[in-house]
Amino acid sequence: MTMDSYYTCLEVSPGLFQIWEPAGVGCSLITGSRRALLIDTGYGFADLRSYINTLTDLPLTLINTHGHLDHAGGNYLFPQTAFLHPYERLVYDLYQEDKVTHVPYVEKKFRLGKISNPFPPDFDRDSYMEYKAVAFQDAADRLLFDLGERTVEVLYLPGHTRGSLALFDHLTGTLITGDNVGPSLWIMFDQSASLQEFSKRLAMIRDSLSIRQVLASHSPAPYPPRIIDYVLHAVSVCRPETSTIFVHPRHGYKALHHKEPVTDIPGLKTIHVVYPLRQP
Repeated sequence: MTMDSYYTCLEVSPGLFQIWEPAGVGCSLITGSRRALLIDTGYGFADLRSYINTLTDLPLTLINTHGHLDHAGGNYLFPQTAFLHPYERLVYDLYQEDKVTHVPYVEKKFRLGKISNPFPPDFDRDSYMEYKAVAFQDAADRLLFDLGERTVEVLYLPGHTRGSLALFDHLTGTLITGDNVGPSLWIMFDQSASLQEFSKRLAMIRDSLSIRQVLASHSPAPYPPRIIDYVLHAVSVCRPETSTIFVHPRHGYKALHHKEPVTDIPGLKTIHVVYPLRQP
C-alpha cells in the first residue's frame, strides 16, 4: 500500500485540500503563494508528512483544531511546533493516555466492516502506543496566517472541547470547523464547553463572516453554510424529556442524545447532538 492509495485527497476549492484517511477523519491543507497551512494531522497511523510533501513543497505551518487523538495523533510525524489552544494541551495528554481504548476501538470497527483498513503494512502498533511528546505554541483567537495572497483566520469555538478552534479561509469563504459542526456534535465530555457557550460563539462567527461553505473533519466534502443554522437549532431544542440515552462506545458512560431532521442539504438527513445528562 502506497501513501497515494492510503489517503484520499479532494481539492474542495482551489488550493484547499481535504485529506481523508481510512479511519474516517480528514485533515485540511491550504496553500498560498508563499506558505501552506495544515489543519490537523489525523491519527498518525501512516506517514502523513511524506504524503503532504507530494502535494506541496511550500514551508508548512501546523495547527490543531483540538487535542483529540484523531486530530493531533499525527503531530509526532512533523518537525514543526503546532499551534493549539492552551487548554488543549491537557486534552492532548489525556488522549495519548487513552490510546489503550482508542486503538482497539478502531481495530474493532475495521473487523466489523465499518471502516477500511486504517493500518498501513508498516504500522508499528507497539511504537504507536507510546506517548508522543510534541511541541505546541498557543493559538490566539483572531490570529491570522498570511500564506501569500491568502489569509486564514483562527477562531475560538468552545464546544466539542473547551479549547476547540475553527479556521476561516478568507479567499474561498470556507469555515473549517473540526468536530464542532457536522452531522454529529458530541459536547458530552468533561473537557467540553456548555451548549450555551457553544451556540453563542457559533452564532457570533456565523454573523461576522461571509461563509460560503463549511468543512467538517468527519465529512470529506463541504456543506453549505446553512448547516450552521441547523446545528444551532438542534442545540436550542435539546431537552432531556425528548432525548434518548447515549452510551459512550469506548468508556460506557452515559449522556443524552437528541436528533433533529435536516430537509434541504443533500446527503444529510439528521443532526445529532450528544450532551451531558446534567448541563452545568
